[in-house]
Amino acid sequence: MLMGRIALALLGFTLFAFGLKAAVHPEVQARYTPLVMFHAVSMIAWLSLLASQSFLAAGYRFAAHRATGRASMALVGAMLLSGGVISWRIGLELGRPEVTVVNLAAFATFVPLYFLALHFARRRDIAAHRQAMLIATLALMTPAYARVVQVLGLPDPVAIAVQVPITILIACGYDWVLHGRITRPVLAMLGFSVGLVVVMAGVLAVLFL
Repeated sequence: MLMGRIALALLGFTLFAFGLKAAVHPEVQARYTPLVMFHAVSMIAWLSLLASQSFLAAGYRFAAHRATGRASMALVGAMLLSGGVISWRIGLELGRPEVTVVNLAAFATFVPLYFLALHFARRRDIAAHRQAMLIATLALMTPAYARVVQVLGLPDPVAIAVQVPITILIACGYDWVLHGRITRPVLAMLGFSVGLVVVMAGVLAVLFL
């Protein structure tokens, strides 16, 4: 149930962040093309799925959990394809290639962890399965953090700076509640996630500083 609550909190924060940005800076609404709306719906669906999967498992509805999990591959494909196209267009049309780099780094974190989560599920390592899904999803939260950062008038890199501690805090906190310690799989997955952020920051520094 805790995993479901975390997913609902991420969903609520995402809706709040993007809604706040649209309200405070209404000019951004001009960029809400059908593709952008499709991507938004797919991301909302992913966060909703993450929550519902937790509640299904908690209710011992494992057949529905597995069936929905298999169907999630199509949703992941839609998320990544639409997000990749949008990121590429932002880099070209708005002259902000750093946005493309940040988003591609998020996808590069998400995809291996998503498939690792499926691997853990096949091995019946449910705790590691949930953590892989959680850390993968947290890698996609930077755009939501960025909307709040922009509304506050702070530099965009602040969103990257807060992404790492938030990811570590949530993942380690969840692991501690479950096990009373931080387990090796979680340390390894966090190392991978944070490592890619460090690499991404290095690439941005080389290209744009």
